[in-house]
Amino acid sequence: MTAKSPGLRDDRTESDPTASDRTESDRTEDADPAGSGPPARPWIVILASCLGFFLINLDATVVNVALPAVDHQLHAGLTGLQWVVSGYTLAFAGLLLSAGRISDRVGAGRLFGYGLCGFLLASMACGLAPGTGILIVARVLQGAAAAAVLPASLALLRQSLPDPAARARAIGVWAAGGGAAVAAGPVVGGFLTELLSWRAVFFVNVPFGLLAMAGLSKAVRSVPQRTSLDLAGQLAAVVALTGFTFATIELAPTGPRSPMVLVPLLCSVVGAVWFLRIESVSAAPMVDLRELRSRVFVACLTTGFALNFAYYGILFVFSLIFQREHGWSPIEIGLSFLPLTAFVLASNILSGKLTTLVGPRIPMACALLLEAAGFTGVMLVGAHGPTWLLLLSMVPIGIGGGVASPPMMTALLESVPAERAGMVSGLLSSCRQAGGAIGVAVFGVLISTTGFGMATGLRVAAGMAAALLATAAVASYVSIRTGSVT
Repeated sequence: MTAKSPGLRDDRTESDPTASDRTESDRTEDADPAGSGPPARPWIVILASCLGFFLINLDATVVNVALPAVDHQLHAGLTGLQWVVSGYTLAFAGLLLSAGRISDRVGAGRLFGYGLCGFLLASMACGLAPGTGILIVARVLQGAAAAAVLPASLALLRQSLPDPAARARAIGVWAAGGGAAVAAGPVVGGFLTELLSWRAVFFVNVPFGLLAMAGLSKAVRSVPQRTSLDLAGQLAAVVALTGFTFATIELAPTGPRSPMVLVPLLCSVVGAVWFLRIESVSAAPMVDLRELRSRVFVACLTTGFALNFAYYGILFVFSLIFQREHGWSPIEIGLSFLPLTAFVLASNILSGKLTTLVGPRIPMACALLLEAAGFTGVMLVGAHGPTWLLLLSMVPIGIGGGVASPPMMTALLESVPAERAGMVSGLLSSCRQAGGAIGVAVFGVLISTTGFGMATGLRVAAGMAAALLATAAVASYVSIRTGSVT
């Protein structure tokens, strides 16, 4: 779910859960050495940037409705389906930490082009995959390419529009496009899967991606910056995230004492300790650990993780339940998600205005409690309860998730100096993507036949999500100060 926060101090208007290193991206707004300035037709570059951002957000949710069809044709099994979803968000989360600095180092336009090209090639590999293994690998490559596209797309907007007001409006469109993509994903996936094939959910990226690359040709060349890359920290973060997700997914089919669980879990712990050690001594860390002393910072990271953990986890579970328990078609499954997704975009916009008036504390806490109430409703109704009640329970989940994102980003960025805004927003984006990957892994274990099964697993998963969101609500209310954003 994509956040649209209002403009903050200076011209900081980026607002997405996946919003990347803004401060670092600022440096890429310089024109080429020849001093050609902004492009003659900046709207073409803006369209390319927004289209690229739309595609990488679309692929976070479009595949969920196609999962039953993937399982039927490729015999992926529950574990395979979990990796098809989590492989994308896991690579996205792990590599996003360094993507902003790489954009500075090689130039925004160049990284956007490379990332988008890689994304399209990986999309075609997904669509042509003859088996589950190749599909999972292609999804991981998609996520890695998406991590490159995101900060570069934002930097392209900044360098194409020197006027702060025009730039703020463009970033608002950019963020809204990301939110629309996440919301539209299940519906688009349902129609493409039923009318064409599950492979079409990946091939649809190609024509729009080529259009974005054509628009990129109108962008000015960015001046590469001398920025340091924390490669050791990046590797440690990937090991920690991947190890934990792998262990969680393999927990149901192999058991808690299996080497397939214990070895990755040990690697995850070692990676996490290694990451903290590296970041504590690095002269240019990806993550400034001093921020962990801030209660606001920790509360926002907890909220970001909880939002995606619950949202992506329940999308995964509902897709399987609606097909296996109710026998619905892909189109019916996609349309069933409208109560969950239809309110996200409008809620984002209204929440941004409300946050400006009363500050982030009350909207954020109330939104999280509303979403927790929705998951409580899902827990009480269950997989075999009245369908209309189950769908009705999705409405507060969608509204709560949409309302929570803008105040979360606002509170986070207002809690740190401007020069560290890029680092903390990039870390929040990574936390959200990691939350999505882990949510799918955990919810998948709960509904598996070796776990609780579909019906009981749904209740346990929904209860877990409700508890986590309620905890985040309390943490945000206690940690964030009151007052309007000026």
